[in-house]
Amino acid sequence: MNRESLKNSGLLEQYILGLTSRKESLLVERALESTPGAREDFEALRQELDDYALSNGMSAPLEGGEVRSAADYEDLDHEMIQAMTQRNHSLVIWRYALMAACLVLLCVSGYLFRLSETNKSDVVTEKAHHAQDNNAHERALKHLEETAPDWSELRSIKSSSAHGTVILHYLDQHNLVFLDLSHARPLNDENAYFVFMGDFGPKADMIVPLGHQLNLHPVVLPEGVDELKVFKWDLNEATRQVDLQQDLVAALSLPSE
Repeated sequence: MNRESLKNSGLLEQYILGLTSRKESLLVERALESTPGAREDFEALRQELDDYALSNGMSAPLEGGEVRSAADYEDLDHEMIQAMTQRNHSLVIWRYALMAACLVLLCVSGYLFRLSETNKSDVVTEKAHHAQDNNAHERALKHLEETAPDWSELRSIKSSSAHGTVILHYLDQHNLVFLDLSHARPLNDENAYFVFMGDFGPKADMIVPLGHQLNLHPVVLPEGVDELKVFKWDLNEATRQVDLQQDLVAALSLPSE
């Protein structure tokens, strides 16, 4: 490329302004070194552009500053690409971190929702069990109220002797019988009251020692038996022959229906 072709091509202007490609920049640089007068044209054109920039309020490049070549621009592009790559890499890391955080929040939300639903179900179940328990309790209480004895119908039979008074309290409708020895002669440590129901057997059906004399003693009469006899014996002679005259305290019979 000769001097005239270089001037007419417009590459000098583009080269000074940094608008040439790498190939064009290499072509211009070779022409400046090998073509006579090309360097003078380059300096003159550069001065004209500097004067134009100054006349329009633009700052001129520093004196002695080198014009950036296409290789410099490619290096600058490479640096920018590396910086953008690093930035994109950081953005990717942050993107994955945010995705992981969102996933954790989603899992936590699902767990809390499941826990809330489970608690609601447990509360409903507990309320149902409570209602069933209340219903069963009310039915049981009603049944107890219906089957509870009417103590106003309690009747008593008394038998008096030298040993005091023995009382039988009974409720016919409920087959309840209570033996009351609290009005009989007080016991001591050596004797007790022996109770036989119906015929005499080898053993007494009930033995009332000193500490239990003042209690009410529930009596279960065998079927077909409606009387009982109470004797006072010495505990050391409980197996001796019964003396109806001396040992009998009371003989009581429930009234027939």
